[in-house]
Amino acid sequence: MFKALRRMIVPIIIIVLFFFAGMIVLEWGMGLSSRQTFQNTNLAAIINGEEITWQEYNRTYNNLVQAEIQKAPDQELSDNQKKQLHLNAWQQIVHDRLIMQQVENFEIIVSAEEIYSFLKFSPPPELQAAASFQTNGTFDYQKYINAMADPQAEAFWASIEPIIRSEIKKLKIQELVIQAANVSEDEVKRAYIEKFEEVDLGLVNVSFARFSKPPPKSTDDEMRAFYDERRDDYYLDEKRGLNIAILEKAPKPYDWEISYNLAIAIYDSIKAGSDFAEMAGKYSDDVTSEDGGDLGWFPAGQMVPEFDKIVFSMQPDDISEPVRTQFGWHIIKVHERKEVNETPAGKDEAVLVKKARASHVLIKTDVSKETLDELYNRLERFYAEATSTGFEKAARDLKMPARRTSTFLRGKNIQFIGSNPQVSDFAFESDLNAISELIENNSSFFVVQLAEIDSAGPADFEDAKEKVQIDIVRHKVLALCMDTANAIWNEFKAGTPIEKAAENHDETIEILESVSRTGWVPQLRRDPELIGAAFSMESVGDMTPPVKFGQGVAIFKLINRTTPDLTDYNSKRDSIYSAILSYKQQNIYQIWFEALISSAEVVNNVEKTLIENPDFL
Repeated sequence: MFKALRRMIVPIIIIVLFFFAGMIVLEWGMGLSSRQTFQNTNLAAIINGEEITWQEYNRTYNNLVQAEIQKAPDQELSDNQKKQLHLNAWQQIVHDRLIMQQVENFEIIVSAEEIYSFLKFSPPPELQAAASFQTNGTFDYQKYINAMADPQAEAFWASIEPIIRSEIKKLKIQELVIQAANVSEDEVKRAYIEKFEEVDLGLVNVSFARFSKPPPKSTDDEMRAFYDERRDDYYLDEKRGLNIAILEKAPKPYDWEISYNLAIAIYDSIKAGSDFAEMAGKYSDDVTSEDGGDLGWFPAGQMVPEFDKIVFSMQPDDISEPVRTQFGWHIIKVHERKEVNETPAGKDEAVLVKKARASHVLIKTDVSKETLDELYNRLERFYAEATSTGFEKAARDLKMPARRTSTFLRGKNIQFIGSNPQVSDFAFESDLNAISELIENNSSFFVVQLAEIDSAGPADFEDAKEKVQIDIVRHKVLALCMDTANAIWNEFKAGTPIEKAAENHDETIEILESVSRTGWVPQLRRDPELIGAAFSMESVGDMTPPVKFGQGVAIFKLINRTTPDLTDYNSKRDSIYSAILSYKQQNIYQIWFEALISSAEVVNNVEKTLIENPDFL
């Protein structure tokens, strides 16, 4: 039983945690923590009256930290990573508490036999990874079973019994919740038919492309009238704009000199007789190092200009001195050169193409620690000056590159730095003109100032004009598509064959073979409206009236319907049954867990501490 539960519970937990994360941010992180004044500093949280101490919270957080460090032992955790781990620890604690509270409510018990069966047939991953249960780096089940039977190991098994008991209780409560899911044989058979049923169609596709090149034009009066009729469709979410002082983590001349010295040493070794391929395999920073730096054949113009120019000025067996490109220093060896007649893509006639086969050793130029320290210190000086004399004055005085971002929505990309939750949160939680501390991402160091706040609300015509222009073009094109499709349909209803009716309006009927409900058909783009219309026809020869979809208007004719052979049903029945059951179980569990969240009384002191004391990170 527990083996099946463990397999089943993974997708359920994924969905619950995804939903749970959103609810934590939207509800507990933003409102419920205000229900009680943060007075007892030894309490990280109170969940339905159950107190969570800081010691317990820190244990959970530190476990997550250690797991993260093991992934990249040589990298220090950034503040953003630490914040995410705090969020994960909080989610884990609240999730576990809510589940275990339900375990107590339902008086779930676990017998010694159940614990033994669980350990025997479903060894936890943590135990499988233990060195004492492995042989040659692989989990040894026989060692594991022997240890379970070893009287001297009794103390060890007794120490982990409470953990296993708790896990089984969680599985039992989850099983209890999802056992209401039921799948009938009719549902399975219907799903089988829908999955494997196919139709051959005639399609008249009056597409947007026909009327959008060039797009129809509109006057300002037309656009304003269009906007006035649809004011509710044009609403502006709150946006923020920033001033940003940014220094890219780009190599300095000193860094280029260091990598050049290595490149020239390698070049000298090759000229002195070292094998080029061996040197590439040992020193090159390119993925081609495994192949001795071999780049294969390539045409002139394919490589970056500096590289390309050198290659096509060299003769076979020539070896270049280090050549600088945006990627670093290249030592290049040309093996062969030739000229061939080839027909370029999209062309009808062949042209003479120069080609070369070459190898290279690439020595990348990395940003040194000294350069990073220099950039960091420079921006720290700017931050101190900006908080003292003002952002713009500090930028002028210190000659700091500063720019204004375009306005952006919360959680969306920010000009010059891309997606950055830390900056986004700062922008939407700070007062106008507030200045952030120094922040970094993979490519830059920067300090930002909140420079602009655009409040949410209905958009006036000028603010909405750009979107109105797009929408009115789409509206007009769709109207033209629908007028054409209706004209074809009316002629067909009056007795004209559909093929002729389509031809009369410069359209054709296209034959689509073996269309399924779940397959990909370029013309239909898996549009649910079209798929639904296509499979709504019952008899060969049936037609659908015009159907609007994302790229135009379609008319269908049913040419053939292939019902799947039920002799194959039994071989696929179990997998279809499992998929439907899993889907229903996930829905039931999600609804149940939503109810736990909505009724929970939660005091979140973790968030308060992180906001009021950033050094807590």
